[in-house]
Amino acid sequence: MPVHNVHPLGNPNISPPDLLFQLGLLLQVEISIPQSLASVLTAASQPMPPVVVGSALVDTGATCCCVEEARLQQLNLQPIGQVPMSGAAGPRIQNSYQARLTFPGAPIPPLEIQVVWVQMHQGQTLCLIGRDVLRYCVLIYNGPQGSYTIAF
Repeated sequence: MPVHNVHPLGNPNISPPDLLFQLGLLLQVEISIPQSLASVLTAASQPMPPVVVGSALVDTGATCCCVEEARLQQLNLQPIGQVPMSGAAGPRIQNSYQARLTFPGAPIPPLEIQVVWVQMHQGQTLCLIGRDVLRYCVLIYNGPQGSYTIAF
């Protein structure tokens, strides 16, 4: 089982536990079109949309993975369905998409999963990693040390 230990880096004037508290459980993520769509585009000599790069926030309160709306639009993906969601704005129906997530620098395998688009407006945080992914891993939050471990 590959293990990824994370010690957030940032302001050296902030203790590791406070830094983890402020930043949360962040992973670098690359979001792209599914491999099946990439194969079709390649066979048709069509250009592929560029990979979307940013941070993913591990969110144990999220049922499923969610991606910032504007970032999914950059990939020109078509909805594959709709799912009921609830959040601060109340219940609503959101479009879902098939996407490929990879985690550079982490031993987490690439994932081709259904994601839901959301409006996050959180700068470089473009994705929430929900319980649909976390159900396959071991996650240890070490608050006193200011680190976390995720293993798949």
